[in-house]
Amino acid sequence: ATPRDRGSRRDAPTSRERVHLESGSGASRETSIAMASATLVPRHVFGMKGDVKDNIAYADETTVIFPAGNNVVLHHLESKTQQFVPGTPGAKGVDAIAVSANKKWLAVAESAEKAQITIYDLHTLKRKKVLTTTEVGSERYASMSFSPDGKLLVALGGAPEWNVVLWQWEKSKASSVVPSRVANQAPGSAYQCEFSPFVNADGGYTATVCGQNLFRAFKINDGVMKPLASALGKREMGSTFTAHGWLPTDEPGRERCVVANEEGDVLVVENNEVVAAIPATEKYEGCAIHCIVPFGVKGFVAGGEDGALLVYEKQTDEREPFKLTKSFTIESDGKNASIRNLAIDANEENLIATMDDNQAWTLSLANIDVMKPEEMNFERMSAGFHSNGVTGVDLCVRKPLVVTCSTDKSVRVWNYVERTAELVKHFAEEAHSVAFHPSGLQILVGFSDKLQLMNLLMDDIRPYKEFSIKACPEVVFNNAGNCFAAVNGNVIQVYNMYTCENVGNLRGHSGKVRTVCWSPDDTKITTAGLDGAVYEWELKDFKRVHENVDKECSYSCLAPSPDGTFTYGVGSDRMLKEFDAAYALTQEFSCDAGALTQVAIPASGRSLFAATERGTVRAYKYPLDGEFQEYQCHAASITRMRLTFDDSLLFCVSEDACLYVFDVQTGEKEKAGKGAAKSKEALVTYAEEVLVTKMDINEKNGRMQELQMQVTELQLQSEYQLRMKDMNMNEKIKDLTDRFTLELEQAQTKFELLLQEKNEQEMEYEERLRQTDEKNAKETRQLENQFQEQILVEVERYQNLQRDKDLLNEQWDEQNSLLVESHERVIEELTAEFSEKLQDEQMHAERMRADRDLGAKESEETRKQLEEDADQEIDDLKNTFETKLKQEREVGLRLKGENGILKKKFTAFQKEVNDAKAEVQSLFKDKQNLYNTIAGLEKDIEGLKKEIRERDETIGDKEKRIYDLKKKNQELEKFKFVLDYKIKELKKQIEPREQDIADMKNQILEMDHELERYHKNNTHLDLTISDLRGKLAGLQKDVLNQRKTIQDRDGKIHQFQKDLHETVRVIQSPKALAESVKGLFQRHTKERDDVENVDDDIQKEYQRQREYLERTIESLKHKLHKDMESHKSDNMRIMQENVSLIKEINELRREIKQERQAKKNAAAADASRRSASRASTANGGSRGSARGAFGAAGKGAGAFDVDEMLAREIEAQRAEIQNLRVDAERKDALLRAANAALEAEKARAEAERAAAAVDDSPRRAARRSLKEPPTPKADEEEEAATATEAAEEDAAGAPEPEPEPEPEPE
Repeated sequence: ATPRDRGSRRDAPTSRERVHLESGSGASRETSIAMASATLVPRHVFGMKGDVKDNIAYADETTVIFPAGNNVVLHHLESKTQQFVPGTPGAKGVDAIAVSANKKWLAVAESAEKAQITIYDLHTLKRKKVLTTTEVGSERYASMSFSPDGKLLVALGGAPEWNVVLWQWEKSKASSVVPSRVANQAPGSAYQCEFSPFVNADGGYTATVCGQNLFRAFKINDGVMKPLASALGKREMGSTFTAHGWLPTDEPGRERCVVANEEGDVLVVENNEVVAAIPATEKYEGCAIHCIVPFGVKGFVAGGEDGALLVYEKQTDEREPFKLTKSFTIESDGKNASIRNLAIDANEENLIATMDDNQAWTLSLANIDVMKPEEMNFERMSAGFHSNGVTGVDLCVRKPLVVTCSTDKSVRVWNYVERTAELVKHFAEEAHSVAFHPSGLQILVGFSDKLQLMNLLMDDIRPYKEFSIKACPEVVFNNAGNCFAAVNGNVIQVYNMYTCENVGNLRGHSGKVRTVCWSPDDTKITTAGLDGAVYEWELKDFKRVHENVDKECSYSCLAPSPDGTFTYGVGSDRMLKEFDAAYALTQEFSCDAGALTQVAIPASGRSLFAATERGTVRAYKYPLDGEFQEYQCHAASITRMRLTFDDSLLFCVSEDACLYVFDVQTGEKEKAGKGAAKSKEALVTYAEEVLVTKMDINEKNGRMQELQMQVTELQLQSEYQLRMKDMNMNEKIKDLTDRFTLELEQAQTKFELLLQEKNEQEMEYEERLRQTDEKNAKETRQLENQFQEQILVEVERYQNLQRDKDLLNEQWDEQNSLLVESHERVIEELTAEFSEKLQDEQMHAERMRADRDLGAKESEETRKQLEEDADQEIDDLKNTFETKLKQEREVGLRLKGENGILKKKFTAFQKEVNDAKAEVQSLFKDKQNLYNTIAGLEKDIEGLKKEIRERDETIGDKEKRIYDLKKKNQELEKFKFVLDYKIKELKKQIEPREQDIADMKNQILEMDHELERYHKNNTHLDLTISDLRGKLAGLQKDVLNQRKTIQDRDGKIHQFQKDLHETVRVIQSPKALAESVKGLFQRHTKERDDVENVDDDIQKEYQRQREYLERTIESLKHKLHKDMESHKSDNMRIMQENVSLIKEINELRREIKQERQAKKNAAAADASRRSASRASTANGGSRGSARGAFGAAGKGAGAFDVDEMLAREIEAQRAEIQNLRVDAERKDALLRAANAALEAEKARAEAERAAAAVDDSPRRAARRSLKEPPTPKADEEEEAATATEAAEEDAAGAPEPEPEPEPEPE
């Protein structure tokens, strides 16, 4: 590529001769050129363009395509890397994109003087075709769609004509252009065009267009597009159809398309006819649908207004083929934006929705059936983007972070190494400027009403200090980070970063200041603004040292060179200007692409970067000679541009809400390659520390302690439940053992019955098998006799047919030979006759030609008569010969017909002969098959006989086995009788134990119910304690805030007293006293621009502040009264709760005592029963007593655990109650202190009201002499702080209330 601007630098110290350079023809979107010393390579973009039609699409399962600025981005979802498809130079921006069905081609539509479409190969990202035509009738395309095979592209043109263009893009040919509306239809907008995925019966396709009062289908065949009749009919009038989509189907012959309107209704069109209408639900009535995508063959997904995502599923009912089954809502940054485009991956597992506020959200479709509509089920695709223009950007040094602010009232911090958004904070006002401290821990943000210094915490951006600077357009930290300069109208104010003091002001601009830049050593500041002035200031004395004024230019940005010898500026005059060290204009370069908005110079000093209002970035060779390379990135004017401290990255923000990141490659880096750049990036070590407040740490520690307590409680509960489950499992095992024993006995009986039934069935089947063998042998003999007779008859019939065939063949041969001879003879005769006649005619024609030549000179009448005679003779001959020829043809046709009939008869006879032969062969085959079948049956019979013999032997063995088993069964019956008798005796002994066990189980259940009641009471007490703790935490926060306020006021008072003490020291020297008083005034008051008419303004201000203080005192009194009443009611309620808690504790103690007594009685009774049972029973009794002892021991252990838990809980509640009492007393003391402070403030206000009547007081006179505004507010704050401090000291010195004595335990 060749440079676009060329020129030579020309010195102009006196005449300021302007150097206007002509623009060349260089394009600059690819890698690098030899003339430029630095190259920009797009690395990443944070943002997207939300107003592009179909602005999201899947390239594969992990890569999505979306437009950002003036480029199209391929974003990898897992690695977050990006590839860029650059826009066309000179184009106004991207309007629509489309991806082919095979994911091979990408179409990008861009606005220009001639609307154009560019086709790219998605695998190589190379440009294939550029499509332009004047027939589209617009400068832009509204929508595009590829055909199913990817060879055709249909495009919908924009206003004013809204034409539909069919492209054969491989040939760069617009094969058909038709209007989207019929001729007599009212004009209106069109929104979408789409190809049908189905192929018509004639091999063509169908395309559809929807819009305002419009839904129209077009039939496409052989490159010709013809409109079809309207499918909607009268429905089309008065409705705006905002979106439509074709649905794939598994039913052949059914081509379905769904059409949605702005009311939320959906129409189902099948084969160009409306078959169903799905009205919008009550919740989404009036919610316009903007996009529809198919959800496989199951249904479709629609997106519309207010973030509504609707899922329709297929139904079996033909009257209602689809039904709304799921609906979700996307809340984008606290507001409901509209869904403009949807995309579903090939596996139908993920969905991406893009909004009109430039946000992209993903939804997992795998679990869509179990998702709840009221929950936020969506996640951001990458990081949240800005929705409006970005107004500021800045970088830090110690961290890979960049901060941006926008008119969407948000401030965002990005990590450009990990490609993520670290922090996002939304504010109530728009942000105009932002600055990042070099440490990466603080930022400055200029809002409409203030400038705020904020701390970057781990998960929040928290304001720290406010400055009264409204609509600050520019704020910049110095290189060391200890100062910053902020623009306040036409004044630049310099503040100390750590003390937040205003160390100086720079006055001199007559218009608003737009740009501020620090010198490399932080000793100077250069400013420029709308007044066309460029000033250099010395910070040592805050005076102006150099200047350059050009009132015809409004500057927007300045950039000093690394060595400080030159300064470069851009502004509204479309010039890039170079100033020397004395700020004299040395040279300037014109820009034909609009005004330059920003300029930046790397520390290496090898290049210069400038931004334009068209959204492009230019890389100039440094020192400047006019050569540059231009890069397409943004779609609107670039507002800010910054370089990293190592000059490796360039950041640009624009009004299109995008943040672009470029890799800056110098000549050395290009030689080293990308690997060297990556290794250098890996060597950079960034800081990882973050800010965390003490309150956040305390909250997390408290939360951890609460969770640990919950874990302990859950462990105790799980242990108790585990013991209960063990007992239940033992009982279930016993029940299962008894049941399985009974089932085993039943199965034995059933086995004996089945064995007997088996023997009977074996005998029955042997009889049936014998009868079947006899029947088969008889049927086999009958079939053999029958087939022998049929074969003899068929052989005789075949011989007769053979004889008939031979006779017919002889007759046909004779007739055929006769016909051939006669036909040849007739043809020879006719040929000879026609040859003679033809010769005669030829001779006659020659004679006629001779006569014509000889009689050429005769009269005209003779020639006419001869011609008429010749014509008549020719006609007669022609008719005669035609008649003869017709007769001969009829004879030939008749002979051909007879010949054809004979041929047909011969063919029929031949076919009959062949059929007879085939039938004979089939009979032979059937006979052979029968012989084979008989042989197989005989083998089967032998096998069955052998199997019968083996089974007889097996049956004999089994009968012997059965006889032996019966003997054993008789012996077992004897044992069973003895065991039954023993079991009856043991059951008689077990019944009393079972009754005891049942009683103990009932007792355990009662104890479980009682324990559950205790748990419920404890839960209720926990809730009450948590409420009290929350209230206590709120009061503690209020106390901390009050203490902080008092400390700040004490610090100010102490500082003022210290300064006043220094002033008193020079009271003997009037001049030094005046200077000291002036310094005191400057440190403790704010400046005022208007100092005229001091006395009247002072009086009015004093009167206004006095009225304000009176109103404040009245409101504070009213608030204090309300707070006292509420605190009294809270105290009474807490005391009542304490009384009820003490009563409950006493009741619990009585119940515990009763439980212990009952357990002791139960243990004594159980011991007596065990001793009695041990004496009376043997083995069975010992097992029962052991089981009872184990149960009693378990109950005793459970009771001990419950007592211990209750004791701990009671002690904790006592401590909590005591703490609440102490806190309540402390709050009462604070309220009394606040009341005393209000009374003191009231007294002070009355005293000032009395002193205001005296006009010639010494203090007022001193203020008039120093032109100092009155400070009643400062005095009031000082006195109020003193009174509050005294009241708090009184409250702190008050004795602590003695806690009430604890009730004695019963």
